[in-house]
Amino acid sequence: MDLGIANRTAIVAGGSRGCGRGIVEALAAEGTRVLFTGRNADAVNATQAEVRSNGGQVTGLVADMTTRDGVTEIMDAARAAYGDPDILIVNAPNAFPKRSGHLRGFENCADEDYLETFDNHVLSVVRLTRAVLPAMKARQWGRLLNIGTIAFKTPHQEDPMPATDVRIAVAPLQRILAHEYGRWGITANIIATGPFESELSRDYLASIPEIKTPEWYLRMLPVGRWGQPIEMGWLAAFLCSDRAAFLTGEVIRLDGGYTKSLF
Repeated sequence: MDLGIANRTAIVAGGSRGCGRGIVEALAAEGTRVLFTGRNADAVNATQAEVRSNGGQVTGLVADMTTRDGVTEIMDAARAAYGDPDILIVNAPNAFPKRSGHLRGFENCADEDYLETFDNHVLSVVRLTRAVLPAMKARQWGRLLNIGTIAFKTPHQEDPMPATDVRIAVAPLQRILAHEYGRWGITANIIATGPFESELSRDYLASIPEIKTPEWYLRMLPVGRWGQPIEMGWLAAFLCSDRAAFLTGEVIRLDGGYTKSLF
């Protein structure tokens, strides 16, 4: 299927590793020009080299999407490389605050943990979206996509409160954007991710060996395996395509059947 996004321009904020890299690879395979970011220079350089070796038009940038200066740097680099973006995908950094790490329980979470999580997962989306909307409106076409979590639909009781409580604010934000900007051909959606093979997932599992193990996850997954980053990429590419123009304001689970709730 031709997704109709060849020669479109995309920003993938958080695209150097794991599912973010899978998204970069899938978009590049469709002929999209991609400016992607990461905070680890080695990972950024490795992903850029690999995707370019396969014929993709990509530019990697070491930048921090969670700061105002970082957002300005990302936008300047995207415009310099390919022009104003048609597509914005935000794959925000680790949901666990630096101070508390993987500590569990409400009493272990300070104000600073909530504020850090809000900066990382909500304000980063707000600032980047604000920066890309004018050009999307002018072109009468745009795709806004956030990479979220299945905790949006089924909160993880064993995770730190900010990881669940704060990140969900992106869901009503994307729904509001879908309603407000749909008249300009702009869609806004969320992929709620489940267990995927990634460095972040391995770190997460190592932090809770007494609660969840790889074997426990496999028993919970009807498909019998973890997801692969490129599978995230394929769904993201579709949601950002011409073929998904009527799909907006949705939180779409991609979890191998892990979540048992109906909606």
